[in-house]
Amino acid sequence: MDSFSDDGTWIWTSIDPDTKIIPAFHIGPRHKDEAYALVEKLYRKLENVPLFVSDGLKYYKRALLKMYGIPKKNKNPFDRRLKHADRKTIMPDGFRYGQVIKIMEGGELVRVEKRVIFGEVEDKEITTSMIERLNLSLRQELNRFSRKTIGSSKNINHLTSHFSFYVRYYNFCRPHMAHKIVGIKYGTPAMAAGVTNEVWSIKKLLSFPYRNYIN
Repeated sequence: MDSFSDDGTWIWTSIDPDTKIIPAFHIGPRHKDEAYALVEKLYRKLENVPLFVSDGLKYYKRALLKMYGIPKKNKNPFDRRLKHADRKTIMPDGFRYGQVIKIMEGGELVRVEKRVIFGEVEDKEITTSMIERLNLSLRQELNRFSRKTIGSSKNINHLTSHFSFYVRYYNFCRPHMAHKIVGIKYGTPAMAAGVTNEVWSIKKLLSFPYRNYIN
């Protein structure tokens, strides 16, 4: 299970599997505070509570409890068997969260387990294929993210600026083959999400005051 911390720089990303839009991202080490930061951004941006699916990193559960949890009732807050994050809150009815656990042995994938953490989730709904496909696109299109690259970022501010621009390009300018629209060969994730009704040009993206809508 991916339950460890790492002081290296991680790209925390999220994606809507239906529209393919990237609603939020965060750049930072593999620590609980960074998981909280990503979930908080999603909490602020999403109008509805979706089905959450992630890998087995333990920090996601704690971050979701912190942002979406409601106070417990008739529970012993001093029960030492409960983790600190679980003593105060529970998830509201209807909240759903599942995990995809990859079991590795000797550097090779042995099996994949699917776990329901909150709510009722069907096995077929628990998948991280969309975010894994996004990660592949990032490595193909951004030299900074390629494996064994000499183009890696030396400065986190430059990395954040670059990725921030790419996310907006991906959402507004880059047509996605999953979205076929009459009169347009393909639409963008932003169009599928109802944010805009046209494929943006690079000129429009550069001239739009998107700093008012920072991640």
